[in-house]
Amino acid sequence: IKDRAANDGCEGDAALNARMEKAKEEHGTFYEVTMGCSDSFSGKQTDLSNLPKPTPTIFTPHMSFFYDGNSWAQKDAFHLISFALEKGSTNTVDKERCARLWRQFVGQWFGLSMAWMQDPATKFTASPEAIEEQFGESDNDEDDENDNDAVAGDSTTDGDQANPPAEAAPKADGRPSSAPAAEVYDKTNYFSTTNHMPLPNGTLVSTTQGEGQVIGYSHAEKTYEISLVGSIPSKTVTLSPIAIYCSLDPVESSSLTEQLRENDQETLDRHGDRFMIGSQCLYLFLRLHQVLIKRLNVAKDLAEEVSRDVELGRHIEKVTFDGDSEEGAKRYDAFLGLVYTLLDAGQGSADASEGGKYEDRVRHLLGNRSYELTTMDKLISHILKHLQTMANDDVLQSMIEVYRRHELAGKVKPSAFREEAALLSEGENMFAFQICNVPDSDQKICHCEFLGVIADEVEEADDDGEDENTDDNMKRGIDNLMTAEDADENTHASKRPKRG
Repeated sequence: IKDRAANDGCEGDAALNARMEKAKEEHGTFYEVTMGCSDSFSGKQTDLSNLPKPTPTIFTPHMSFFYDGNSWAQKDAFHLISFALEKGSTNTVDKERCARLWRQFVGQWFGLSMAWMQDPATKFTASPEAIEEQFGESDNDEDDENDNDAVAGDSTTDGDQANPPAEAAPKADGRPSSAPAAEVYDKTNYFSTTNHMPLPNGTLVSTTQGEGQVIGYSHAEKTYEISLVGSIPSKTVTLSPIAIYCSLDPVESSSLTEQLRENDQETLDRHGDRFMIGSQCLYLFLRLHQVLIKRLNVAKDLAEEVSRDVELGRHIEKVTFDGDSEEGAKRYDAFLGLVYTLLDAGQGSADASEGGKYEDRVRHLLGNRSYELTTMDKLISHILKHLQTMANDDVLQSMIEVYRRHELAGKVKPSAFREEAALLSEGENMFAFQICNVPDSDQKICHCEFLGVIADEVEEADDDGEDENTDDNMKRGIDNLMTAEDADENTHASKRPKRG
């Protein structure tokens, strides 16, 4: 990115040629023929004439990259990263920090709501293994009786199989009403409230009804009274402990942020834009995440194209009957299933041979041009690495707190953000980011600029202030000295004898 900064946002000739030579050495002639004429090796600069531009008074971007298919690709990427994080060998503390990072910043940055990210928790049902581990072996006699009933005769008709009963709506207190979940909660009491430690009053929480604040806890009823945040008019609900997903960290107030915001009248040009200043680990995460979004778009485009190509359809794996209008979507879902299996195999939870079969199976599913998708596990592994680094980076955490304070105030003031970031950056290289929605499309564009060590700006300002103070002191000293000399002369003059 420093090379792009020196070449008006474009990659320099020397860096471009070095990257092409390295690609030839690693991938051979095949890669040169297929990717040599692509935009990534053409040195073309992104045309921003008809696209949302960043706030010009803050920074001029050195790089701009797109997120295509934003409405669905961001969700699929989140599911893949969450699955890899849960299945990985990361310790529990870092997993919780990464989850908190998604809740407080990353999810909001990409436009994912808190309710959507935590929606899978409403569908959670404890597995038989988890129940047996916590409550001991189940009643074998009851299991045998149920098995005998099933073997004796199947009373379900074909009509019942074709129209299974719909899932019941959750109860008023947030407890699920579906048969499997109700059995887990009511009979086994998997989420026991006997030893439940109530959250203190005033705690911010995320619930099945949205974000809210704890008003009180009833020990007799074992329920919380929650005041929902942002509801107009204000609404209070009663929820059981299992209807509360997690507690939320409150946004810490800062008199410095308030003072800088009062002195800054400039805001972002468009509603919906987001602005952030972060360290190098944030830049690396965003670039790798954008590569993941791009590859998901490649997979979906190939799935649709292969499904429409009759000739190619004879040489690839069939996933449904001929003429199915949903073949492209089913083929893409099959690809995601392969990625999940690969991630599971990489953690030793599945057959170790899955990793070796993945490349062949993707080629049979999406054709020969799917070579770009063969390293999905490595890409997601690198994303998790930088996500974990972000969660443990004190400087970035300070920047996220500044970001949350600006978002809570309603409008981000980038000049004030940069001034405060300069005080908190601790001499690290910093990057500025602004992500914008592209009008009339399912795209986002993220602008990035390498700012360098912005802490020097504060030091230079302090030095200038000291120089001015020094000049004032010297001037004041000279004035005082001149005043003293004049006073001495007047004293001597008054002591001279008068002439007669």
